Parts: sequence; C-alpha cells; structure tokens
Amino acid sequence: MKRFVWRDGIAVKVTALMTVLALVGCGEGAPSVSSSTTEVAVHGTVKYKGQPVKDGSIRFDPANIQRKDAKAVSAPIGPDGTYTIKTLQGENTISFTLPELSKKDFSVASASFVYNAPVGESTYDVELAK
Repeated sequence: MKRFVWRDGIAVKVTALMTVLALVGCGEGAPSVSSSTTEVAVHGTVKYKGQPVKDGSIRFDPANIQRKDAKAVSAPIGPDGTYTIKTLQGENTISFTLPELSKKDFSVASASFVYNAPVGESTYDVELAK
C-alpha cells in the first residue's frame, strides 16, 4: 500500500484553496445598497437613561456608494426629546451633536446607528443608554 506524503508547502496551498472555495459559496454577494432618491419623513424621541435629551441635534446621512451626492440632514432635538426630519428612503447613518451629554458621557454622545427608513412616514426612537 502506498502512502501519500505531504511535500513542503503543498499542505498550505491545499488548505488555502479549500478555504477560498468554501468562501466563494458563502453569502449572496455584495450587500444591498440603497439607491432610492425618494424623500421620507422620520420622527421620534431621543432618550438618555430613559430621560428625553433636551439639547442638541440629530443627523441622518443617506450617502453610500449608490448615492454619493446625497446630503446629510440635521434636525434639532426639542425640549421633550422629539425630532422630525426628512431624509432619503433606505439606509441612513444616524449621529448626534449633544453638547450637554458630551460633557457627561462622550462615548454615548458620539454613538451612531443605522436606520433603514421605509417608504412614507416612520418613527425611530433612540435610547442612548439604558
């Protein structure tokens, strides 16, 4: 009976090839990217530890590889923590400018979220810390 003997480097090459072939079969290709230019309204409440954030602004950024020229939009956060904004349908990166909260908890104030804005009007409430 003959025995197969691995030669130097062959095992590494075979392992690398098997890994590449396994990965090629994974997933559905590139992730979907929003390309819609439909404007939608989003409203909601921003809270920190259960209490409304009373000072600052919220920013929605719909830009991506399909919407390179899409502009980010900002809206003030009201004294009751509420906001209303118009942005583009689809994926938006949300960030904040929160002067008072930045002094207390910078990591929370600098948080960002991703929201997939649906057609029409929607609500997106944000809890910055529990």
